[in-house]
Amino acid sequence: MAKRKSKGPKVHKFRDKLLLNQWLISLFGIDPLQKDSKLRPFHKLANPIRDARLEGLDKDNLHHFYHALVKSDLFWNDKTKLSKEQLLTYEEHIVKHTQAINVKRHRPVVWKYYQWLSLLFVEIYLDRYFSDQESLLTSLNKYVDRFNNRWPEYTDMAYFKEDELNKLSLQNATGSGKTLLMHVNYLQYKYYSKKYGKENDLSRVILITPNERLSEQHIGEFAESNIGASNFSKEGHNLFTQAQGLNRVDVLEITKLGDKEGPNTIATRSLGDQNLLLVDEGHRGLSGTNAKTDENAWYKNRAMLCEKGFAFEYSATFDQAVSGTGHEDDYAKTVVFDYSYRWFYEDGFGKDYQILNLPESNDHEIKSVYLTACLLKFYQQLDIYSNKKQLLTPFNIEKPLWVFVGSTVSGGNKLGKDEQIVATDVAQIILFLNDFLSHKEKALQRMEAILTGSGKDTGLMDSKGIDIFEGSFTWLAKTISSGLSYDDLYKNILKLLFNTDSGGHLILDRVKGESGEISLRVGTSETPFGLINVGDAKALADHIESVAKQNELSLTIADSDFSETIFETVKESSSPVNLLIGSKKFVEGWDCWRVSTLGLMHVGKSEGAQIIQLFGRGVRLKGYNWSLKRSGHSNAPSIPQYIEELENLNVFGIEADFMEKFRQFLADEGLPGNERRRVFTIPLNVTYDFGKKLQIIRPKRKADDGKEYDFKKDAPVPTLGQLTEYLQLHPVVSNWYPPIQSIDSNGKTITTHREDVKLNAKHLSLLNMDELYFELEQFKRERSWYNLNIDKIGIRELLADTTWYTLYLPTDRLEPKNFEDVLLLQQVAVELLKRYCEHYYNYCKRSFIEPRLELRELTPGDDNIPKEDFYQLIVNGSEEQVILAIEKLQKELEENKQTLLKVGDLQAIRFGIHLFQPLFHVRKGGKITILPVALNESEFQFVTDLKDWTETNEKKLQEEGVELFLLRNLSRGKGVGFFEAGNFHPDFILWMIDRDKQYVTFIEPHGLLHEGPASEKLMFHHRIKEIETRLAKPDIILNSFILSWTKYPLLQWGIDQKVLEANHVLFMTDDHDGYIDKLFDNLNPHCNLIIDRS
Repeated sequence: MAKRKSKGPKVHKFRDKLLLNQWLISLFGIDPLQKDSKLRPFHKLANPIRDARLEGLDKDNLHHFYHALVKSDLFWNDKTKLSKEQLLTYEEHIVKHTQAINVKRHRPVVWKYYQWLSLLFVEIYLDRYFSDQESLLTSLNKYVDRFNNRWPEYTDMAYFKEDELNKLSLQNATGSGKTLLMHVNYLQYKYYSKKYGKENDLSRVILITPNERLSEQHIGEFAESNIGASNFSKEGHNLFTQAQGLNRVDVLEITKLGDKEGPNTIATRSLGDQNLLLVDEGHRGLSGTNAKTDENAWYKNRAMLCEKGFAFEYSATFDQAVSGTGHEDDYAKTVVFDYSYRWFYEDGFGKDYQILNLPESNDHEIKSVYLTACLLKFYQQLDIYSNKKQLLTPFNIEKPLWVFVGSTVSGGNKLGKDEQIVATDVAQIILFLNDFLSHKEKALQRMEAILTGSGKDTGLMDSKGIDIFEGSFTWLAKTISSGLSYDDLYKNILKLLFNTDSGGHLILDRVKGESGEISLRVGTSETPFGLINVGDAKALADHIESVAKQNELSLTIADSDFSETIFETVKESSSPVNLLIGSKKFVEGWDCWRVSTLGLMHVGKSEGAQIIQLFGRGVRLKGYNWSLKRSGHSNAPSIPQYIEELENLNVFGIEADFMEKFRQFLADEGLPGNERRRVFTIPLNVTYDFGKKLQIIRPKRKADDGKEYDFKKDAPVPTLGQLTEYLQLHPVVSNWYPPIQSIDSNGKTITTHREDVKLNAKHLSLLNMDELYFELEQFKRERSWYNLNIDKIGIRELLADTTWYTLYLPTDRLEPKNFEDVLLLQQVAVELLKRYCEHYYNYCKRSFIEPRLELRELTPGDDNIPKEDFYQLIVNGSEEQVILAIEKLQKELEENKQTLLKVGDLQAIRFGIHLFQPLFHVRKGGKITILPVALNESEFQFVTDLKDWTETNEKKLQEEGVELFLLRNLSRGKGVGFFEAGNFHPDFILWMIDRDKQYVTFIEPHGLLHEGPASEKLMFHHRIKEIETRLAKPDIILNSFILSWTKYPLLQWGIDQKVLEANHVLFMTDDHDGYIDKLFDNLNPHCNLIIDRS
C-alpha cells in the first residue's frame, strides 16, 4: 500500500495515535474511533475487571479477570473479533508463564488488572505475528485507513510496513511492574517461536540496560523468576561462536555497545542482527535524529541488533522521550499497551503528591524559610511513621526518605555548565543544613512562623498570593497544640532526622575509593543521617569546601577511614540514612520504596523525559496487602489517621523555573499540578449510647487471655489428606465439559450426558507431584492459609482415594495420546486438589469456629465503631469548583440538614438510625479523597433507599414500637465475617427491635456478575439459619440478604426472579421502588409491622 497524502496541518499528540494499541482494543468490539464517546476505549475494556477483588486465580486455575471479561457484555455482541475459546487459550498461556516465574518466589506474583491486560495484548499480537504476518499487516493498515478518515484535519499516519512488525513497546508507569511483564513477555515469545518452529531463528536474547547497577538488579530478578541470565561476556561470544538461542538471557549495558571493539566496548555488528532484544528504560537514546550524542548512537546500535529479530522495549516515558525526535510516529505504531502514569494515578495506584513551588525570589531569608518548611514536611512524615509504625504495618509503609536529585557531577579538571549548577545546588543544601544545625534560634523562629503564621507572614506564597503550605502541617499543629514546645520540637528533629541527641556542626566524610559517596553526620554522632552520591565526590567536596570558606562557615570535610559504601542499603527501612542527595543515574531503575519527599535540583535541558521517571520513583507504594494502592482506594477495613501524609510525595525544588517545567510535564501527562492540597475536616458523629442491647455475632473470648478464638492461632493444624465423612458426603465437583446447552423445539434445555470418571494409579504415575505441591503451596499463600499443612505424601494419598470428588470428563481424555493430554491430566489434578483444599480448609474453619460463636452485646469499643471523630476530605487546591462544592456541603451539614445532600461528585446523608453519621459517597474517579473511606455507589444507594423507606413508614414504625438500627460492617480483619460463606463480610448489619424480638440482618448491596447461583454468599441465607438454631436464642432471629446491583436480565442464570427473591436475592435497580418492602416482608412473616404501600 502506498502512503496516503497528508491532509491537514494538525499533528496528533503521541497518546492519541497509538495505532497498534487502538487496533488491539478494537478486537474486543470497542471502537476507539467512535464519536462522542463519554468513556475512554481502554476504560470500556477494563471496567469489567478493575475491581481488585478479582485479582488471583480461581479454583479452575484461571484468572478471575478472564472469567469476568468473558461474562461481560463485550462478548454478547457480534462486534467482538475474539472468541471466548481464543481468549481461553491465551489465558492458559498466561497462567502457565505466571506459574513458571513463581516457582522460586516466596511471595508469588499476583497480577493487577492492567498487567494481565498487557500480557493478553502481547499474546494476541504474537499469535497473529507468528501465524500470519500478511494478514496482521493487512488488518493493521485497514485500521490506519479508518483512523486517517476519522481525523481529516490531522496529518495522516503512515501505513505499517512488514519490517516494522518486529518491535513492541510497553508504556507502563514507573512502579507498575514492568520488569515482571518483561519476564513473561520473554516466555511468551519463546513459546510462540517454538510453536511455529522458529526457535532456532534467533542467535540469543539480550537485555539492554542503562548501567551496571541495573544489570545486576535485573540478573537477580531473573533468578527470582527462574530464568537463566548473566552479564554478557566478550569471551566466546561473537557472531561466529555458538550462541545460547532463546535458552538464557545475556545482560548488557547500552553504554558498552559501539562501532568497534575496545576495552570497554563491544562492536555491535559482532552480535549479529537476529536477536530477541529486551530494552529496559527504552526512552534512553531517543534524543533526536540529528543529535551528535552518545544516546543517538545507542538508538542505532540497538536497532541494528534486532533488525532481523524481535524487540520488546519498556519505559514509563515514551510519550515525553519521543517528542521532537523524529521517532514519534514510529513508536506510536509499536506501543502495544499504554498504562502511563496518568492512568496509574487515576486508578488509585501509587502515592498522591503535592507540588510545593515557590516563585523565583532573590530573598535569601525566604529561601531559608522555604527549605525549613520542606524540612518540616519531611520531619512530619518521619514523626508519624515513628509514632504509628505498628498500625501502618498492614499498609507496608516504608520509613520515609528525603531525596534531592539532579544531574551527575563527573568531575575532571573543569566542571561543565550543568555540573556547576548541580554542584551549586548541592552546596546550597549543605549550607542550609549547616545553618539549621548551627543557628538554633533562627531555626526556632522560622519553624514557629511556618506553623503558626500565614503565607503573608513567611513570604511562602504562590503567584496567586496563596500560602503554598496551607493545611500542610496538621500532625505537627496537633503536636504543638498538645503542649510540645518549639525547643522540644527542635530536639526531636535532631534525634529523629539528624541521628544526634546533642547537635553540633555538620561533618562530611568522603568515602575512600571510587564510590563517589560522601556521608553526612552531626557533631560527635557516628551515625550518618545523609548521603551524597552525584558522581565525582572529590570534585564536589572541593567545591563545597570552597563555598564554605567564602561564607566563613564552620563545616568539616574529611576523608573517611572507612571504604565501605552505604548506597545499596539506603533502600532498606533499617538504614539510618534519612537524606539522599543523588544524581539521576542512581535513581534510574532504583528499587526503593522509601522516597517520600523529593527535592529537584538542576536537570539538563535534554533530560526532560527523565523528570517523570524520577517522579515515578517517589510515588511507588506497596499499599495494603501489596495492592500498590493508596489506602483510600484499597479494601482496607480501617485506615490509620494521618496515613495520607505518608502516602503523599512532597515535591519541591531549588530553582523555581525548573519546578515550573516539572509542573508543565505533569500537565502534559494529563495530571493535576497539586501545588497545594486543601484538607477539610467534617465532624463524624458516633452514637455511643444505643439505648438497646444490640446483639452481634462474634467468636467467644478465651479464658486465659480474653482474646477471641482465632482459627489460625488456636485450632489444630489442618493437614491435607485427612478425609472426613462430611467431605465424602459433600464431594468436590469438577466439570471439564464445555458449557454448551441444547434447546429443543419446546424451548426446554437439554442437558448433555456427562461421564463421571475417576483417576487411577496409571494416571497418578503420569503426574508431576512436585508441580502439584508447588501449585498448592502458592494457592495456600495467595489465600493466607498459613496454618494449612501440605506435603507430597498427602497429595498422593488424597489422589489415590476417589471418594471425595465427582469428575465430569470424557473418558477418552483419560487415555493420553500425547504430551498435551498429559498436561490436561495435570490440570485436572490441580483443579481437584485446589477445590479440595478450599472445601477442607473451610470445613475445618467451620468445625472449629461455629461451636465457639456467641451472641454478644455491641459496645462502643467494637471494631465496627469508628475511633476517629472526624472525616478528612482532601482535594487539590486548584480545583476551585470542587472546593466550593465541599464548602457548601460542609455548611449544609453544620446546619444539620437531614435531606440527601449532593454537590458535584460528592454526596452526603444524615440518617439517624445509622450508628455514625454523616455517610459519604464520592463518584469513582472523582477528585476528592475521603478518610475514613466513603461508601461505594451501591452501598450509598441502599442507605438512601432505606432512609426514604423509614421516613415513609415512620408513623407505622412508631405505632408498632419497632426500632431500627443500621451499621456499616467493616471488611476482613475487623468486621463480622462468616467462614461458612468463604469469609463473607456483608456490608451492613440491620437490627430491627420488635417488642421482645430482635431481628439481626446481614445485608450485602453488591453486583452479581462475578457470582453464580450456587455462590456461598447467595446460599448463606440458609446457613445463617443453622447458626441461629445452634445459638438457641429464640428471641434473636438471624437473616441474610443480597441486594443485587446487577439487573436481573444480565445474570442469565436460568432461574426465575421470584425464586431468587424467595432465596433472599433482591434487585435494587430493577425493583427500586419495591425491594426494601420485600426485604421487610421476608424478615419474618409473623412480624407485627404492616408496611404502608400507599
